[in-house]
Amino acid sequence: MKNYLQQLKEKTRTLYYKKFRTCDVPQEKIDNILRKSISPSAIAEILHLLLNTAKPIVAEDENFFYIESFKQRVNIDWSYGRRVENITCDWEMVLNNGLINRIKCAEKKLTEPNLSADEKEFLNSSISMLRDVAAFAERYAAEAEKCGNLQAAKLLRRVPLNPAETLHEALQSIYFMFSIFYLTGVTLQGLGRMDQYLIKFYRSDLEKGILTPEQAKDLFLEFFIALNRNNDLYGMLQQGDDGESLMLGGCDRNGKNAVNELTYLLLECAEELSMINPKINLRINSETPHDLLIAGTKLTAKGLGFPQYSNDDIVIPALVKFGYNLEDARDYTVAACWEFVVKNGRDLLNPWCVNLALATEKSIHKALTENQEFEEIFDIIKSELIEQFEWVIKKGLKYIPNPLFSAFMGKCLERGRDIQYGGGDHNFWGMLSCGASTAVDSLFAVKKYVYDEKSVAPEELVQAVNNNYENAENLRMILKNIPHLGDNDEFSNYLLKTIYDKFADAVDEISAKYQLKIRPGSGSASMYAVYSQNDQHMLRVHATSDGRRDREYLSASLSPAPGIKTKGLLSIFKSFSSIDYSRICNGGPITIELSSSYFQNEEALDKTVQLLRAFVKSNCQQLQMNILNKAVLLDAQKHPDKHRDLIVRVWGWSGYFVELDKVFQDHIIGRSAYGE
Repeated sequence: MKNYLQQLKEKTRTLYYKKFRTCDVPQEKIDNILRKSISPSAIAEILHLLLNTAKPIVAEDENFFYIESFKQRVNIDWSYGRRVENITCDWEMVLNNGLINRIKCAEKKLTEPNLSADEKEFLNSSISMLRDVAAFAERYAAEAEKCGNLQAAKLLRRVPLNPAETLHEALQSIYFMFSIFYLTGVTLQGLGRMDQYLIKFYRSDLEKGILTPEQAKDLFLEFFIALNRNNDLYGMLQQGDDGESLMLGGCDRNGKNAVNELTYLLLECAEELSMINPKINLRINSETPHDLLIAGTKLTAKGLGFPQYSNDDIVIPALVKFGYNLEDARDYTVAACWEFVVKNGRDLLNPWCVNLALATEKSIHKALTENQEFEEIFDIIKSELIEQFEWVIKKGLKYIPNPLFSAFMGKCLERGRDIQYGGGDHNFWGMLSCGASTAVDSLFAVKKYVYDEKSVAPEELVQAVNNNYENAENLRMILKNIPHLGDNDEFSNYLLKTIYDKFADAVDEISAKYQLKIRPGSGSASMYAVYSQNDQHMLRVHATSDGRRDREYLSASLSPAPGIKTKGLLSIFKSFSSIDYSRICNGGPITIELSSSYFQNEEALDKTVQLLRAFVKSNCQQLQMNILNKAVLLDAQKHPDKHRDLIVRVWGWSGYFVELDKVFQDHIIGRSAYGE
């Protein structure tokens, strides 16, 4: 990278921009507004308050303008309802319309007769928020002019008010609106299919001589650096857990290959930059060209934990089966982590997560104490999952509207309805899951030693598990002596498929009961830690029948149990291919750890391409690869200052290892890494 880009990167990593945060969030006023009303006009009032409190700041010698001036993150508490989250707006609409044309659209809708009071409030609130953003951009332009930066002033008066015409305008518009959306309470924002909606600007600028390819690359690198400015403010459970994922590759809405020159350029930028944002996702299939897979594996080799790979051959048919039309399914992207989102509708895909390990353990205990047959355990698991659903689903179905975000989502303005209240083409939910490997290994051990060999008495196992294997170490070691999930054992694979089938059956039943459209998935988010470590959580699992002691971790998403060495990576793919992904289509990657020695030879890239081909051929859904060096991780815990830039994949996102809580650091250290 050029020297000025290196300097910008260093400024970002050392929290240089934090010094500009001099404004206090008027939190008490925000809470007073929300206590009175959770309405579109209330959200508009909050944004008006925030933008009039915020201070425009223009840094010298930079090309992207919005620096956070608030000391704290704006808090719109969950108790008021579910915010707009884990979602990607229609960035193409942002760029092609600008604020001005969305205002005109809303004003036109307001002229229609017989609009309801709710429709009028939504439309007027949208107009108010759009105008407030335009006014704030003008304040930024005036500040730039005051600083003598006439080019910045010109840029800020062009966008986001007007449609973008150049690549620089497009990227500035995205960055500005992305930042403003956060002020309205939107969290875990995605950046969508950037190589698709920016390609026309890139090609046009090159054709007109506005930019050279090298200048365009530098612009993208600076844009990527800017996305890292507020990692400490935007994170959810941990720093780095902030969304900012973008999708590359795949097909267009007609099913034709949509890979273009930006697909490669953006992969190259992420590789060269080596920061946690943006998180890169790459859509691949059985016909993906070799050079694109090489580009992806070069990025993987950097040890950033991305790209995350999605298999179009599996994902698109599953989305169609779930209920999306084919053209929309082909245009899918991801939300913050791995959940598939489809344009023009509301996909709220991670509000709930069930504990497969807990449901399975409770079912095993019930079957053993009531002298039931092994196959009866599966129906008990379904009942236990439904009970979990009933508990988690009651935690909240309230929504907080967002008229500004809705203005750039499908036909919300044309319909006069917020995206949170039916303004999109669809309104779907998602259900996460965790602990599959523990559930499978527990069932295998019980079947082998209790039901088949009868070498362990039912009451002996129940007592040992209840006592956390105290004075039962020999039994614990016996239970661990099985083919584990990931070894491609036929019976283990059958157990995995059956558990997820029961999960899908339970979701179908709950969907019908509550008249919701819910997608079950295999992603766990942070719950692999919460459900094994949080003593206060209703769904915490204690010791399990696979010899796992209380407080030992569950696996993250789809992966063998922590610390388990399987027969190899191909056997892991074959095991997880047992899942019927046409029913488990909410995303959730196979997560594998590679030793830092893996990429130390010239054949590693080609070998990894073969691995990706095997992943696609095995009919699995998603894959992410982490590169670990246990000695380095342990040293980073002791000497964090020496490892400031060490990046790891946590669950569906990448973060700086030394910024993670110890509970997540320890889980990562305990994962088994595969070598050469």
